[in-house]
Amino acid sequence: MGFIRMGSKPPCAVSPNDTVTQAAITMTNRKVGAAAVVENDEIVGVITERDVMGKVVAVGRDPTAVHVRNIMTSPALCVQLRTSVEDAAEMMRKHHIRHLVVVDEKQKLVGMLALRYLLYEMMDDMHRNVGDLVGFIMNDGPGG
Repeated sequence: MGFIRMGSKPPCAVSPNDTVTQAAITMTNRKVGAAAVVENDEIVGVITERDVMGKVVAVGRDPTAVHVRNIMTSPALCVQLRTSVEDAAEMMRKHHIRHLVVVDEKQKLVGMLALRYLLYEMMDDMHRNVGDLVGFIMNDGPGG
């Protein structure tokens, strides 16, 4: 397997001063389950759908009155573009999370990595390996 790959869309980011409603609208419009929380060009945390559901909705808080800084996970766990798929998946497993912030060599936000995309990458790799094995078996001559 190779390194993580990022899509072409700019990363989804919100401000710690945004309300939870504003962050939820931003994430919904972008069709993502998490956003990096950025302040003064620095990554200060991550907000996820689970944060919104568990820390606001399920406990009856008003999402128009709660700010992102009060429910975000901080510090954000970050990986670089040169991180392997296996290492990113292991970090998610170890910390029981589904999203990682991806940064460049200057620690600037490049994107968000969701567990589902790592799983897709791992499945694609498994399909390639199966295809290679089938090709090897089918090309083996008599008496193999």
